[in-house]
Amino acid sequence: MHVSGSSDLRAELQEWICGYLAEELRIPAGSIDPAQPMAAYGLDSVRAIMLLADAEERVGFEIDPDALWDFPTVAAFTDLLIGRLTGTGPLTGTGPLTGTGPLTGTARAAG
Repeated sequence: MHVSGSSDLRAELQEWICGYLAEELRIPAGSIDPAQPMAAYGLDSVRAIMLLADAEERVGFEIDPDALWDFPTVAAFTDLLIGRLTGTGPLTGTGPLTGTGPLTGTARAAG
């Protein structure tokens, strides 16, 4: 996937995160407000780590383990990921901006 259309990418990521939360927490995806803290829907520390791991796989770079605490809403976490993918937003996290996830379209740097 090409990263240039950040509004399309934002919508795709938000939809994926909401779907992930809905499935894990067994709630309707449409009931998740991206502006509300994910913890308000029952996201606990174990599921947060699982979300981070799946998000890392999806975007192709490491994410700071504290990211969901620093960016606690779907919207804020999406902005973090968009920023890392496009180099335009909050760059909190670890690892280089390269990766092999389906949203980066690049190969991971050897190292």
